[in-house]
Amino acid sequence: MYNGDNKLNLFQKIIWLISNYFNNLNFQKCEEHFWYNLELNTKTLTSLLSQTNPCSSPSRRSCDIFWLNFPWKKVTKLLGGKISAIEVGCGRGRYGIMLENLIKNFSYLGCDIQSFQEWENRQKANIHFRVLNSDDILSVIKNKNFLFTQSAVEHFENDNLFFKNIQNYVNQQSKPFLQIHMVPSASCLWKYLTHGYRQYSPSSILNLYDKFWKKEQFFSFSLGGKNCNKLHIKYITLPMVMKKEDKRKKEFKNYKIDLNKAISIDFQTFDPKNASFYALVIFSNVKLGKNFF
Repeated sequence: MYNGDNKLNLFQKIIWLISNYFNNLNFQKCEEHFWYNLELNTKTLTSLLSQTNPCSSPSRRSCDIFWLNFPWKKVTKLLGGKISAIEVGCGRGRYGIMLENLIKNFSYLGCDIQSFQEWENRQKANIHFRVLNSDDILSVIKNKNFLFTQSAVEHFENDNLFFKNIQNYVNQQSKPFLQIHMVPSASCLWKYLTHGYRQYSPSSILNLYDKFWKKEQFFSFSLGGKNCNKLHIKYITLPMVMKKEDKRKKEFKNYKIDLNKAISIDFQTFDPKNASFYALVIFSNVKLGKNFF
């Protein structure tokens, strides 16, 4: 399979698009017990939107709302009073800084296949960075109780090996462990075009669940939806294809209004097949109480 992050010729791009299109075909009815929506009332959603970057893409803002709304106090208590996190594919380390502001007792190791200038300014006593390939995750996972990825696993050539290595490690432990993987939906094929190796559908998520997480406490959150996807194509994808200016900057006021409206509608609609992104949440070695979310 070609990597869409590389410079592909026209033939390779066509093969990449066709392959991902067929891989994303979904015949799953999404009736599995693990599908969830973020249940946010209007006041809460408005508050969360005000804490996100209004110029970000619909998917990015939807993901940020998830991170901001996650029950970190409950999770910290569940994990023993301190969250020791590792992010794989951390990029510049933005989410390490975000979570540090949300979690009281928190340490973070950000790992990426390459280093970034921002690492030097962001590194401090509880925030560290390291150049690391995802295949080598087991070399740094010891003493961590939380592993997460944000828009990263689609760039890993062998995502199954990555998930397998983590789960094998977790299965050998007795302490509580949390994983969160933010992954692009099938809709991202047409929003981002040649990007990474793959996207994820309800069918492929069910396949991962059956392989690795069937014995865990697994939750799959559907983020965004049809309205967010249409907005992305209108303001970002089409101008990019036509080699024109990103319409988010040119029509910022309209974009902000349209996006807030799209997110408000999509977050109230249960439609995993047309989600913008998915948040895969896996708790291991711990029993959650009823109505944890």
